Amino acid sequence: MRVLDIGCGTGNPPRKANLGAQDCVLGIDINVGRLEVAKRQYPEWQFLCCRAESLPFSDSSFERVVSALAIPYTNIPLVLGEIRRVLIPGGSLFMSVHPPRFTLKELRQAFPHPIPSLYRLYVLANGLIFHASGRTVGLPNGRVESFQTIRGMNLALKRAGFVEIAVSRPEDRLVVEAKATAATAPAKNPLYTRCT
Repeated sequence: MRVLDIGCGTGNPPRKANLGAQDCVLGIDINVGRLEVAKRQYPEWQFLCCRAESLPFSDSSFERVVSALAIPYTNIPLVLGEIRRVLIPGGSLFMSVHPPRFTLKELRQAFPHPIPSLYRLYVLANGLIFHASGRTVGLPNGRVESFQTIRGMNLALKRAGFVEIAVSRPEDRLVVEAKATAATAPAKNPLYTRCT
């Protein structure tokens, strides 16, 4: 199976994603240092530095996309559209995201420092926007962060073209699984060849 790991960090895929030894895994991250570690730890896999909001892969390049706690730091609707585009019809998505409790904990830890507190208030407000609309709002510097709720994830996933959505709450996170419908977005010119 061709698997894309979004926000792969040092290369440890989500434990509960059930990847097999025969799977062709391609990890992406924006942190070059972590990717170098990943390449050393998993020489049989491929790694690429790129943003999840603009995946440089052809349509229907992967059977499965996984992500461990990377999606909360992205423009979620845009990323979900990209994930749906690169998944084959019926391909599966498995990701973990931050529930509201995580953001509230970080907000408490940020006090009494004004700049971290203001940023955490933005994350909290963005999470509320996501809950209500399934959309996020970025800062002028391009940074985006929010918490996620079952309602917000359902809205965003359905809008992006996912079905069979299941959200569970193990440990201190939300785990989301879904299937891609047939892609309807225009084809993208690949900058990177897909796994074979």
